[in-house]
Amino acid sequence: MKKLSVLFFMLFLNVFCLKGQADSPIRLSETYELANIILALTEYGKTDQWEVSQQSAYYTEVRAYFAQFSNHPLLTKVNYSRQKWESYLSFRTDSYAFSFNDANHLIRKFPMVTNEGFNPFEENLSLIEDFAKISEFRKFYQAHLSYYQNLAKAYLVSQHYPEMRQFLEKELGKQVITGSYTIVMSPLVGRMNCHRKVNGIDTDFITLPGFLLTGKTVKEASQEEIASGTHMLFTELDHAFVNPLTYKHRLLVRANFDNKLWDAGSGYETDSLATFNEYMTWGLYDIFVEQYFPSVANKVSTDWTLQNETRGFYASALFTKELTTLYHNRKSGQTIKDIYPTFIRQLGLLKTSLSKPLIQACNLDNQTISDTTATFVIEFSEPMNQLLSFEVIRVVEENGKTKSEKLIVTAEGNNVVWSDKGKVVSFQLRLIKNVANHLIFNYPWKTLTPLSSVQGIDLPPYSKIKTTVKSDR
Repeated sequence: MKKLSVLFFMLFLNVFCLKGQADSPIRLSETYELANIILALTEYGKTDQWEVSQQSAYYTEVRAYFAQFSNHPLLTKVNYSRQKWESYLSFRTDSYAFSFNDANHLIRKFPMVTNEGFNPFEENLSLIEDFAKISEFRKFYQAHLSYYQNLAKAYLVSQHYPEMRQFLEKELGKQVITGSYTIVMSPLVGRMNCHRKVNGIDTDFITLPGFLLTGKTVKEASQEEIASGTHMLFTELDHAFVNPLTYKHRLLVRANFDNKLWDAGSGYETDSLATFNEYMTWGLYDIFVEQYFPSVANKVSTDWTLQNETRGFYASALFTKELTTLYHNRKSGQTIKDIYPTFIRQLGLLKTSLSKPLIQACNLDNQTISDTTATFVIEFSEPMNQLLSFEVIRVVEENGKTKSEKLIVTAEGNNVVWSDKGKVVSFQLRLIKNVANHLIFNYPWKTLTPLSSVQGIDLPPYSKIKTTVKSDR
């Protein structure tokens, strides 16, 4: 009788467990999918290349099925933007707290506030109900339920979820996460992963790996795709372990970690603990990938380090290097929890060396030349690691199309020469004639060997030099 009542409760919430996986943390929410479909149909959802995942056949089905309702007033009302991300995220995530009753009306089942001061889903309930009714959304959802369930099963297999929990509990302690744990998913979520305590349960609203959305099976995916795809779940799940441990050492963090020095506008900068937690979350991810995906760890970690540096965590490479070095040199039997205080104090010693290296000058930046073979002389704001081989991404626009190419610059092939104790580098490069050649350094997802200062801080991703060649040769 108890099992039946629990099942009825779950169905009444329009939240479905995976068939045959009663212990699965994944929940499929009808109202959450409704919110994501609505946002995907807005002008912003259709035009922003990252907000809504547009790579699946399912996305194409959604656009085709709901196209006739594109003039519904709701879509104008909730047409948000990057600047209104709190409203977007709140509309999407708060929907999880609602369900349809027997009369097909949306009712709140439990209190939930994704972002304080924002309540866009509840404020638009009548319009949402009308949209769901005239579009027959609930029939659409039921027709695709098996797709959601199969996608969720494949996701759980791809994530190494048991290994994640084992790693985090071993390194940070079982006592820092209590109660149940839930993962909520939609194939339409493209960015803004979200971790919240929902009705007393740690809940992650996740994005799905691209390889699953494009139809690949886990067996068909490469180790790099799987390792990179675990980033979202890991870096949300580990907040439930990291945040309480950081709070325990909050006085030590605030004394040794000045977010004004470490944060370059991430959105977390008003709270040292929040900035520290985000850095730590990704540092732990690198250690996890190193242990479970050693053959691709360097590539995957570099990709995500550069990506995080674009978010304002400009010293990610340095933070992670300090953490991993201390972890590798720990005493036998010690865990990350054991070395936490030592690591925090170690960060305090870096206060005087935290600076962002920049391209200060370049002889050919914003210049027009006639020779396709060019010698670049770049001056940096501080001494850099004197790499004799590094990548440059050359981007040009030809015939209305943008083309990019990775170039490996080497001492032998391009005459790489460092001088002034690493503050200046020169090299030769063959350019493309009659176009503007954009040379981009530390390009996320394309750079394997980032340029970095001797202090260990990367040159800002997408650092760029522009040289135009006008030549008949």
